[in-house]
Amino acid sequence: MSGYHEMLANLPLFEQLTDTQRARVLSAGHERAFERSEIVFHEGEQAEALFVVLSGQVKLVRYSSKGRELLLHLVHPGQTFAEAALFSGNTYPATAEVMEPSRVWSLPRAALTELLREGPELAMAMLASVSMWTRKLASKLELLTQRRVEERVALYLIARAGSGELQPGDIIPLDEARNLIAAQCGTAPEVLSRTFRRLEEDGILEAAPHCVTVVNPGKLRSLAEWIE
Repeated sequence: MSGYHEMLANLPLFEQLTDTQRARVLSAGHERAFERSEIVFHEGEQAEALFVVLSGQVKLVRYSSKGRELLLHLVHPGQTFAEAALFSGNTYPATAEVMEPSRVWSLPRAALTELLREGPELAMAMLASVSMWTRKLASKLELLTQRRVEERVALYLIARAGSGELQPGDIIPLDEARNLIAAQCGTAPEVLSRTFRRLEEDGILEAAPHCVTVVNPGKLRSLAEWIE
């Protein structure tokens, strides 16, 4: 655990706590290794813990009545998941599947409940995290239901580029598999490929297997200007 202590201590959930409170929270959790394709929890199971990805990657998915997978979120190292389900006292609303060999830290509900009774600081931090997650899901719903595929892809690329101002010639790495990128954009891999080709034809970008080169950042941002 010592190797990940700083990551856990700096989580938004815990940054408002005193050193003593933070130490108690971290000591109440435990770490576990997962292999690729292992399930952390299934949709519909009783929510019994919140989780932090220490290394690797976890995807949160739901399945339609026809078995189609809807990717809700990819969780990266240093990010939490399942807070909202834990505090609702209900079940997990999605399935958490490990994408690659990973280490995940978890804090059981019983331990967290006991800690929350001792003071408001952790409760306020958790409330902020749950609120952020709710906003993210609302944005995801809008992305998947109200926007054209080109706009979804533009939003994804701008998010991957970070907060800096894009310039012609900037390279945006695409480290994730194309099927995962497509899922996050609410489309199929073959549609994603066609969309990249259209954006190339429009002089907006040049696509390569593991990156895209921005040709016209103004046009790219205009496709996703609704996110401002």
